[in-house]
Amino acid sequence: MKSLLLSALLLVLFNSFGPGQEVIVLGAPGQGSELGTPGGILEGPDGNIYIYDEADAFIKVYSPKGQFLRNLAGEGQGPGEIQRRDGVSFGFTPEGKLFFTEYFRGHRWITFLKLEGELDKVLKIELPGSFGIPDAVALPDGGFLAEFHVLGEPVKQKDYFLYKSPIKLMRVDTEGKIVADIRNSEYLTRISYRPDGADLPIPYVPSFAWCLTKENNVLFSDGLSNTIEVFELGGKRLAAVQTQLPEPEKVRDKDLDRWREERKQMMMERNPGWWHQSGSVVEKYTQSLYKFKPLTEGLALTPEGNILVSGSWDLENNSRDYWLLDGSGKILAQLKAAAGRIVLSKNFVFVVTSDPEGNVRVSGVKRSGSDKDDFLKSARAL
Repeated sequence: MKSLLLSALLLVLFNSFGPGQEVIVLGAPGQGSELGTPGGILEGPDGNIYIYDEADAFIKVYSPKGQFLRNLAGEGQGPGEIQRRDGVSFGFTPEGKLFFTEYFRGHRWITFLKLEGELDKVLKIELPGSFGIPDAVALPDGGFLAEFHVLGEPVKQKDYFLYKSPIKLMRVDTEGKIVADIRNSEYLTRISYRPDGADLPIPYVPSFAWCLTKENNVLFSDGLSNTIEVFELGGKRLAAVQTQLPEPEKVRDKDLDRWREERKQMMMERNPGWWHQSGSVVEKYTQSLYKFKPLTEGLALTPEGNILVSGSWDLENNSRDYWLLDGSGKILAQLKAAAGRIVLSKNFVFVVTSDPEGNVRVSGVKRSGSDKDDFLKSARAL
């Protein structure tokens, strides 16, 4: 029944677009290269659409009409390949090359490819210890603004361990050297019976959301207030942006009860033995370390220089809040949507949704107006 309702909704969607309001579907079955677990979605300097697919470690390239063109990278151990498929980010340099980064146990460098897929070079990062880079953007000077995750130490509690997950937002120069430390966090994020692994994530950990503005300042939010912090690329803190976003909600006992029950059910279905041996430690996590649910999960700059704020996923309502803010923090538009992601690019608004069976759909709505108009238009792709 849900599938029939979804089909009917999609039929209404495509019938609702007028002339010039083109909608493309990317990576659908039968198109030549299906999308299993889409990650980053960007328009390239050549006008094509690039999507990273965690399912097979390819960066897939589509024409502006949605036609599949080619695969880039792919899983492998060598330069130009992806060693660890989850936690990959990619982008484009000012010179028009594609770069990608990897998470823990991936390559300890930034890889550069030509748009046709040929390896250009790798940039090794001068940072000791184990680290991963789940997000990075190229800077006009050829360096990078990069988010580094490093290994943290376990913290002993009465009858279990909590794990720290240090995150550092740093500036990297063209030789891979760290030249500025901009924003750090060191939250406790995981729980285990052991001091050496078998850990599980805990809920309501503060966010680490950031983006780069057209003025090359850094916007940052941990989701614990409606204020957006602002930094220079050298690390100097500037005046914060006081937004019209709501204040975050408090974590309730029933929120934690629901998390424990869902975690248990999921692990029992996947591996009952593992649950009884290690996973049941979540039943001891009866009081949240964090008093508030993080309001924001992502920040992104739009083509007009506005700020697209993605809220945290609401499990209870199976949806997410999205806000479009201007540079002063004023709300221009707001959506509550069952969309995993909404991306405003130069020529499209991309919307990522899933049907009741878990099949992922990436729709691209052709832009025809302002950020505000096209952001609200994206609701039709749900």
